[in-house]
Amino acid sequence: MQENENNLVSIAGCKSYHQDTIRLKFEELLEPWGGINYFVRPHQKVLLKPNLLAAAKPEEVVTTHPNVIRVLAELVQSAGGKVFIGDSPGSDDYELVYRMTGMHHAAKETNSELITFDHYTRKEYYGNRKTSELQLAAVLDEMDVVINVAKLKTHPLTGLTAAVKNTFGCIVGKKKARMHYEYPLPHDFSRMLIDVYLAVKPALSIIDAIIALEGIGPRKGKPRNTGLLMASPNAVALDRVAAELTGFRQDQVTTLTAAREKSLSGVNLPDIRIEGQSLNESRIDTFDKGTASGGKIGRLIASFPQAWLRGWLERRRPYPFIDEQACNSCGKCAEDCPAQIIIIEDGIPDIDLKSCIRCYCCREFCPRGAVNLK
Repeated sequence: MQENENNLVSIAGCKSYHQDTIRLKFEELLEPWGGINYFVRPHQKVLLKPNLLAAAKPEEVVTTHPNVIRVLAELVQSAGGKVFIGDSPGSDDYELVYRMTGMHHAAKETNSELITFDHYTRKEYYGNRKTSELQLAAVLDEMDVVINVAKLKTHPLTGLTAAVKNTFGCIVGKKKARMHYEYPLPHDFSRMLIDVYLAVKPALSIIDAIIALEGIGPRKGKPRNTGLLMASPNAVALDRVAAELTGFRQDQVTTLTAAREKSLSGVNLPDIRIEGQSLNESRIDTFDKGTASGGKIGRLIASFPQAWLRGWLERRRPYPFIDEQACNSCGKCAEDCPAQIIIIEDGIPDIDLKSCIRCYCCREFCPRGAVNLK
């Protein structure tokens, strides 16, 4: 693939999750490459990797919509590919997640195979100035093609969660919590995310932005009818376009800053070729970016070695706190805290703020939206 083709991002307006509408729009979306056959060959095993953060219904706009996956599965099958659908949820068990998100039905209707990321393989990489390892789903080694199908949402750690961040779901189960604990600062975490993306190597990334989640993402934000589908072989370029459309500066999306640091293509907007609907037609006015606690603060923390300056910048990041009226004492925040510094006292979670690494997993996995930042 030529460089300009790799940096090609296709945008299609799509106002509905009706399957016939999505099917028509996918034809438009993939037309710059001549259709799905550019990415999929007969008899290939193809993994569709949606965002399945938690056991949430499609109307909650937390996960990739099942109709997007269903239509994509049909397209892959029309090219002769064998479809597998899988992700590693951050907290809830697979059966519940697949049922609640509609993936079980989508797989059944398309005769696709739902898989679980139960086993992992160790892949060494040099990141964050040290040699470390990624514990990626072993099933990736069995796939010929990975199609990364993200959901457009805000995120307090990275600013925006889209295509690059979605590959983090290829880290198996609770191993993700270890990565949060090992890399608590926004920019360090995003460097690791870039390494995950480069290891997963999706052939195609797609963003479901028919309805996006703005404000307090990635779990309890506000649904926003943005009416877009976007696709590219280059997840960095795709995220750069998504940031542009939602009004994020590049330095507010820490995965883009980390990609620039690695000199990856697709970070600079002028280098990206847009096909389909134009940027101006696709812009999302007054998109609520929420608490983008990463962004410039995270970049500055990572860039300056002076301990006093790093400490001052780090202290400016917000801490989580519990909305006692919304909390139902389920204990998910304590269970999923990578640092294990939350205890339940008298039915209310108590966060040890002195030990809090501010990864915001408690907020991300709270089913009630009872964890806020201040």
